[in-house]
Amino acid sequence: MIFNNSNLILFDRVSIDCLLSDNKFVKIYNFFIVNNYKITKDENLSNIIVLDLCWVNSELVDATHQKIDYYISLWKKIILLWCISKIFLEKYGDKLIYIESKFYIDIEKYFEFNIWILKIWEYFHNWKIDILDTDNSFKKYESELSDFDKIAFIEISDWCQLNCSYCNIKKIKWNTVSQTRENIINQIRQEVNNNKTKIFLLSDDCWSYWSDIWTNLIELINDIFELNNEIKVYITNIYPSYLVKYYEQIKKYIYENRIPYILVPVQHYSPRILKMMNRAYDVEKIIEVLKDIKENSKTQLHNHIIFNYNEETIEEFVETFKYLNYYDKTFYFKYSDVNNIYWKNHISYDLDKKFILLKKLQKKYNIDIAI
Repeated sequence: MIFNNSNLILFDRVSIDCLLSDNKFVKIYNFFIVNNYKITKDENLSNIIVLDLCWVNSELVDATHQKIDYYISLWKKIILLWCISKIFLEKYGDKLIYIESKFYIDIEKYFEFNIWILKIWEYFHNWKIDILDTDNSFKKYESELSDFDKIAFIEISDWCQLNCSYCNIKKIKWNTVSQTRENIINQIRQEVNNNKTKIFLLSDDCWSYWSDIWTNLIELINDIFELNNEIKVYITNIYPSYLVKYYEQIKKYIYENRIPYILVPVQHYSPRILKMMNRAYDVEKIIEVLKDIKENSKTQLHNHIIFNYNEETIEEFVETFKYLNYYDKTFYFKYSDVNNIYWKNHISYDLDKKFILLKKLQKKYNIDIAI
């Protein structure tokens, strides 16, 4: 079925902050705007629901099932966005339309349009003007960073070459698909021409960028900095061992404050838990790099920790507090089982105690608790 712009569309988001997902969502939203579709916040008026899904735990899956069942009962047509939409395929089948993150341009298969989704950047250089009308995902960056209008979000790759045992991305997606360096540089050149010099590199894992096109993140960063001396690059996700391995090659940019932000998701510090997660790295070497960054630059360092992972003891949980002082912000994500994705026989220990400890340290170490 092909829908035309006589349809009223309501956007509903069941997600935890993810810049890669947010950026694709903005493109989908603006695709409808530039093609003259009407957006409503009234579910009674809408006949199409665009349901945005990012991140997965049992609570969000249950909430999504409830939303889908509710909208189906109202005879709404439902569009499910992004990677975890696949986990609903078995139950709902062709009652829903599924748009995967890599194939977001597939939205054009279901809606009439005059302007291609890949061309809408010509109409909206400043994404945040429109997204803030419907969602507050980017507001935190407006408050935490100055000169928000100088920010450009650039997707360098989708999916991930890693194989972490807990991860919904690898369980549902496949291998990395990267943009060419030429395409990325051309996009950034256009953004710089529009006075955007704060470049956020978006990916499920930025280091996975190189794995399918025989280049690497270091070469890309070098090319970006050659464009303009005022450019600053924000690395939104990098596997810790790769930061250690290639740190000497980007250290000069960090010292010069040309890389003001890096997300280094260590996920845990217990060797046993890391082995179960299939994340093989030396934590002490990572901390050496983080320490050097903190002592010699103003770079903001963010971290992700997964707690309550399979049989995590209270002692192993407390171990995650050991290096909080090296980070400017740490996000704690509660692990939970989801059928067909995670461990079948997950065992949880002392969850209430873990929450109590987190809340005690929340302000001191700028902890964000995501459940």
